[in-house]
Amino acid sequence: MLHVANSIIKNAKNDFTVKDCDVPTINKIPASKRIQTKPKENALSEYNVITRCVTEQRKSSVTETSINEQKEQKRIPSYCMKWLNYKYHKKVSLRNQKQEFVQLEQQFYKILQLQPEKGVVQQIERDLSRTIKAENHFKEIRNILIAFSVYDPNIGYVQGMNYIASILFNHAKQEWIAFWLFVNLIEQMEIRDIFQLSLNTINKYSKILDFLVSRFLPKAYQNLCLKQVNTELYIQQWILSLLLQFIPFEYTQMYLDGLFKQGISYFYMIALTIIKVFDKPIQEEDQIEILILLTSKQYSQLKWPSILALQWEINPGELRVLLDCFDSDTNTFHKPKFQTHCSQLTTNFFQFIKCS
Repeated sequence: MLHVANSIIKNAKNDFTVKDCDVPTINKIPASKRIQTKPKENALSEYNVITRCVTEQRKSSVTETSINEQKEQKRIPSYCMKWLNYKYHKKVSLRNQKQEFVQLEQQFYKILQLQPEKGVVQQIERDLSRTIKAENHFKEIRNILIAFSVYDPNIGYVQGMNYIASILFNHAKQEWIAFWLFVNLIEQMEIRDIFQLSLNTINKYSKILDFLVSRFLPKAYQNLCLKQVNTELYIQQWILSLLLQFIPFEYTQMYLDGLFKQGISYFYMIALTIIKVFDKPIQEEDQIEILILLTSKQYSQLKWPSILALQWEINPGELRVLLDCFDSDTNTFHKPKFQTHCSQLTTNFFQFIKCS
């Protein structure tokens, strides 16, 4: 990743004052009734001293709180570093990892200095204005997306990336960490082709989901086919945002952990589970209602801990083979050329393709 990047680039002031108070009126005491005592400081002076002390204490407290808040905002959660470490697992020493991370931070800010393609910034800003979790960190998420459009100009910026970047930044807290997590996620998922918005590429991902649904949820698959619910009409929205557009933020850490560990097979597991959850509406509703349901983003009421924990018997390696079998030029799948024998999953998949 460093080689690719190298090729591209050769407190707030707190004003806190005590509310003005009326100075107490001191009634004069007749001289005959005065008691001779040791003279005291003027009452107003004593009040001003107390007020000044309270103000200084409060200013100090507010300043200390602000500094702590800023430190907390800049602190990178350990799970984000774990996600970043997946790329370097068992490859380099801890010392070299630290050096690598320093270089990655420097690389990000160098990439950010380069000019993006014309119109990219305007499109990013337009999409971020309606992106959940972006309103308080508009500039940072904008920088991440601009940097990626420079880092991978063949893709540039595509709508859907805004949801991924906003969620990653809200976890990572720092731009450079969120940027490299974004890069790693797309590279690990190997979904660069989907962001090129090719209808043939969408066909690849939809055919594989059709196959998995037919295998694990045959009744739902029959109903979807009967009602002519085309998978391509909803999977594009799912995969362009990696479902992060639909999952409530409080569950995205668990979901992202699965993506970084298992790759695109985990995405398909969650897609299967969502279809399983909507099995009854798929059985009872018509085509339009089902499509609205699958793309409405109204998923907050679902039991996400159960959805994210459900496992399906999908072998990541075998699924990767199916994705590699697709030829985008001819819009068809071809059996692997260099395998002496296909796995059962691969065999079943090509039987399914032949019959569908």
